[in-house]
Amino acid sequence: MQLHGWLRVFLFGLLILLAAAVLGGCKQVQGVLHKSQPPAVSRGERLIAYEQGGNIWTIKATGDGAQQVSKTGNLMLGAWAPDAAKMAVLSGINQNGEWVTGNAGVLDLSGNIQPVMGPQGAIAVEPGDASWLDSNSLVLGGLGAIWIVRLDGGQYLATSLYTAKHENSEQVWHPRAVPGGGFVSFWVTSAEGTQGDVSARLMIVPVAGGQATTIFTQTILASGQAPVDAVWALDGRYVLIYAESASGGNPWWMLDRTKGSKKQALSADAGDVQWLPGDQLIYAPQAQLQVPKYALLDAATGESQPFVAIPNWVSWLQVAPDNRLLLARATGDNSINWDYYVAAADGSNVTKIIAAAGDADWQP
Repeated sequence: MQLHGWLRVFLFGLLILLAAAVLGGCKQVQGVLHKSQPPAVSRGERLIAYEQGGNIWTIKATGDGAQQVSKTGNLMLGAWAPDAAKMAVLSGINQNGEWVTGNAGVLDLSGNIQPVMGPQGAIAVEPGDASWLDSNSLVLGGLGAIWIVRLDGGQYLATSLYTAKHENSEQVWHPRAVPGGGFVSFWVTSAEGTQGDVSARLMIVPVAGGQATTIFTQTILASGQAPVDAVWALDGRYVLIYAESASGGNPWWMLDRTKGSKKQALSADAGDVQWLPGDQLIYAPQAQLQVPKYALLDAATGESQPFVAIPNWVSWLQVAPDNRLLLARATGDNSINWDYYVAAADGSNVTKIIAAAGDADWQP
């Protein structure tokens, strides 16, 4: 599965105007959820945040003005806050093979890092397991619980929203803000039967607290990390689910919350998904096969059409809120480091702006 960073599937702001003119539809790829309208930022002023050498940097979309924001090192980039003035980060990174954890924090553009503090101190989370609810609150998963984090008296303080139960080795994963602001989704896994199978449930719970409701279940492959994710459409009607079934088959499902229906979507080889306004989805139909081609799916009709043509060396793209695409290409280091490019909405005028960086994300 190629959700790059396991489901950052950060979602971003507006559809690009030119893409709307060319394609008659818009959307956004990847793991990070942004629900609010982006502030007015003219072309060339909008920033891109990226990780390089364990620090967080910003650069203009023109490729000018690269600036190191953080000063501490040993950081990983998370999603921008909706106010475009700060971003979630992980500090004190600990990597054991493919398993990466760090302490949740918030970094502002002046370089100040404020740690997220729980009842017992700092909260360790995995990359992509923090999602902004609004500009002053987040939801994150760590230490066996789902946490609501709010800015209170200048500190980001966490309170438990859901705690994993001891029976059946229950664990919680991948919290996501459901667009609309009232609910949070997350996964719960637990042992199932005596054959080593794992039951995975996608649940939603009110941000204010209350009863959690299961909206999807699957028996999944047992591994150190749960092979599941949920990527919400910007209006919250649809949620695209990835769940690797223990019996094999297509792992992609589309839930329509207004109809209460679900159906399989995309194909087993698909990846790099991003929602845009209008319930349209950009995705790479053959992401697993490293084929650099993208398509546009209408969630309501199920119809798919080609997205803009991109160079054959591009392995990932992200639609920006300001009529551009952010393109990325692996440069080595086992695909950990990437070169980043910006291009016009039709895929033309490709310009390299960042070399040998980690994750990157458009300012909303």
